[in-house]
Amino acid sequence: ATRFFFVCRATLLSSLRAANSRKARGCGQLPSPTNMLSPGLDDFISPAAACTVKPMQIERIKRSHVLQLEGIDEKLTAMTPATAAKVTLNDCLACSGCITSAETVLVYQQSMEELQRARKASSTRHFVLSVSPAARAALSVHYGLGLKETFERISGLFKVELGVDTVLDCGLASDLCLVQMAAEFVERFQAHAQQGSPSEAASSTRLPILSSSCPGWICYAEKTQPHVLTHLSCVKSPQQIAGTLVKYVYGAMAGVPPDSVYHVTLMPCYDKKLEASRDDFFNGAVGEHGSRDVDCVLSSTEIATLLEECSTRLTEVTAIELDAQPPFSSLSDTGHAFCVTSPGASGGGAEYVFRRAAVELFGVQLPAHPLEWKAGRNKDLQELCLTVEGRVVLKFAKAYGFRNIQNIVRRVKNGTCAYHYVELMACPGGCANGGGQPKPPPLELSLRAGQVEARYVSAVETTLRQPEDNPQLQRLYAAGGFLEGGPLGERARGYLHTGYHDRNNVVVDNSLAIRW
Repeated sequence: ATRFFFVCRATLLSSLRAANSRKARGCGQLPSPTNMLSPGLDDFISPAAACTVKPMQIERIKRSHVLQLEGIDEKLTAMTPATAAKVTLNDCLACSGCITSAETVLVYQQSMEELQRARKASSTRHFVLSVSPAARAALSVHYGLGLKETFERISGLFKVELGVDTVLDCGLASDLCLVQMAAEFVERFQAHAQQGSPSEAASSTRLPILSSSCPGWICYAEKTQPHVLTHLSCVKSPQQIAGTLVKYVYGAMAGVPPDSVYHVTLMPCYDKKLEASRDDFFNGAVGEHGSRDVDCVLSSTEIATLLEECSTRLTEVTAIELDAQPPFSSLSDTGHAFCVTSPGASGGGAEYVFRRAAVELFGVQLPAHPLEWKAGRNKDLQELCLTVEGRVVLKFAKAYGFRNIQNIVRRVKNGTCAYHYVELMACPGGCANGGGQPKPPPLELSLRAGQVEARYVSAVETTLRQPEDNPQLQRLYAAGGFLEGGPLGERARGYLHTGYHDRNNVVVDNSLAIRW
């Protein structure tokens, strides 16, 4: 593990030094991604057990050589140079275990600089930005702006300074994700009940369902916990659903083929860059060279850093009216953002699925106000139960942070997990506290996630609405619509579902002993 760790670091640091050697840019040009995140090179954890990157054994060829050392003949065993290790974006486990935060800039294919290169390289491609509600809320809090004004100034920044043609909203993608997850859970719960007990051949009926919207968690599951893959929700994340909508719905509306649409997303998480690079989200049958659902992912922190390096703030950027491009806008006529009853950027998915399951499976209509989750061993582990006639019929959980994730994974592996559905997020506090969100002063750090959550569902800024009541979503599912046939129809499964892969190449004695 130690040898693999340092081979990886040598490769990464070499590229980092090359990037650092570039000349500094002025405000007239975008800053290099190396300068976007440079807090230092001392934040990595030690290798071995603390590192989640699985070691690959390098075969050593022994040859005998005779060396003269201080007049003494000494036979030493030498090794031939090992083949240089190559680390790609798909090898990353998103754990920060072997590379530092500064070194993550080597994912240059998902950066401001890459967006600028793509913009200069083509005058015929149509550039579209879709904005995550969580990233928008974080920038709103960071700059003390309202949600609508934040969105308008983001639109101005990307259209005027970065040459993007259209700025859209990810609200519809979030609604589609929630509706698909609820339909999937109800279907699997009913199949599980009919089957009686799970079997190896009936992976489609296994419970619990584990959420799959967090790419950090998915990387961990695929590379170290392949036994849980059959429990993962098959529904794409909101980012990738937005990619499908932008490429195949918006592109058709605008008369632009999918491979001529360059799709950029603004997200609260660096791991979304890893998600966008997955081969599952590349369609090689489109155009001459194929097309990715998402071509470039930017974090909200990168936006804040870009503005800082140009000595300006989002409040000083020219605001531009939003693009009213149904079916993509989730803002009301008054500029309010629509959100579900449950508060927050994370947790809303689990609660929405719980509500729909209560109605469709047991005929129980739950109150409109946010439901009361019971705290577990820590604040990032919460439970919610539905009791009917004195019997618990639904048991859900939210588990954030890898310590809680490991406990859930262990229970699933041992067959002792009592939950029917678990929402898992790599970041403690969920997406509001995502690694790509702007960081406040140290004294305000503990309050920031709560402030973002509050802004996300502010009564002044938002309007409550259930996803299935979204008229734009209804039109997509209707006869003749892009997703004709409903959430469980063939088109919805084809466009909005994905799969997962066992990337566990090396057997480790006890991967659950990994420290976080």
